[in-house]
Amino acid sequence: MKKIKAGIIGRNFGYKVIFQALKKIRDFKIIGFSVKNKKKINLPENIKIYKNWKSLVSDKKIDAIFISSPPQTHKKIIEFSLKKNKHIFCDKPVTTSLKDVTKICNLLKKKELIDFVNYEFINIEAFQVFKRKYLTKLKISKVNVNWSIKVPTIGRSFWKNNHKMGGGNFYNYICHVLFYLENFFGKITINDSKLKDRNRKFELNTKFITENKKIKINLNFKTISQDSKLKPVHKIIFYSNKGKFILFTKINSLYDQFCLFKNKKIIFKPKEIDYDFRLKPTYNNLVSFKNSIVNRNNGRPNFENALRIHFLINEIINFKNK
Repeated sequence: MKKIKAGIIGRNFGYKVIFQALKKIRDFKIIGFSVKNKKKINLPENIKIYKNWKSLVSDKKIDAIFISSPPQTHKKIIEFSLKKNKHIFCDKPVTTSLKDVTKICNLLKKKELIDFVNYEFINIEAFQVFKRKYLTKLKISKVNVNWSIKVPTIGRSFWKNNHKMGGGNFYNYICHVLFYLENFFGKITINDSKLKDRNRKFELNTKFITENKKIKINLNFKTISQDSKLKPVHKIIFYSNKGKFILFTKINSLYDQFCLFKNKKIIFKPKEIDYDFRLKPTYNNLVSFKNSIVNRNNGRPNFENALRIHFLINEIINFKNK
């Protein structure tokens, strides 16, 4: 098979995760990088450094663009990439607003190109084990999602704390929950939502129900300060006719992974790793992206899925006005 020639935009996640994962997939050939500071990355001599992202996208040798720059840059890069007829793999969020992602999806309808967005959780090993081995055999009545995080300090990546710039808790974290819930259960509807957001303290409590009205879902997300004695966790509890199934991880470092419990007994624990846990699920998304290009058939997670997540985020933010 002819190799898919790749260009990567973005130094942080683009180099640390996307580049490292692409190297493991022989059907991709990495042509070049667009980064502002090439001194902080270690690349082979045959990979070209482009002065700016437009030069990279304009290179006729490149088939697919991998976007991992700050979200406020995504819209322009995607629109330009579509003009140049490039396949696109984009980190979340695709854009910083529902309006912009809607426009992007409409543009894509006029193109025969493949688009992917890197929602990783559905490819986490414990999530796959739960869905494949247990989910379809259970009668689930209720789900509780409890996620607490340490508030990141403001530095070079200040946009990560700003919702309007594509960061904030909704686009950095809550988007993942919305995607994996609909991956498990299909479309969900918001029944109630309460948001407290002041003095760097963020707490969201949203109640959903599945389309068949059979499963109630509670999402509890909050931030905790860096000096707090509380420790961050991400726990998803499925209440079923066969007991409680729990996906759980401590999130003290990028090495921490999800385990699966049935009641208090662990039934799946992945092998310990000494690298960024996002590498494996991103690798799986990249393989799906490659297969979609080869088969000329868009897989998922794609930009239409991202549009759905933007819609749900918009609904949650504006719920108090209903």
